[in-house]
Amino acid sequence: MDLSWIFVLAGALLAAGYLVYGMMDSRLKAMEKQLADMQKTIAAIHKGEPLKEPSVNEGLRQLLQDGKDVEAIKMAREHLGLSLLEAKKYVDSLNSSN
Repeated sequence: MDLSWIFVLAGALLAAGYLVYGMMDSRLKAMEKQLADMQKTIAAIHKGEPLKEPSVNEGLRQLLQDGKDVEAIKMAREHLGLSLLEAKKYVDSLNSSN
């Protein structure tokens, strides 16, 4: 009977570890995407090129015009790799610039 509890506990710990690893892996990939985008921007600045607005902004503005703020935030998170708070601030800045 005591051995079965050890197996249950070990299984629960492995499952929790797998979930934490999955969450950290997805966040790490989002951060890597942000870093790559920043590197492209810095390279463009060094070359003296004008900065381009992300192509997703057009879709975000359309969602905002349609009153779909939540969908715009979700889209910003997916395409730009932002956290929830970062995406909210980004969408709000697009909304205020209109």
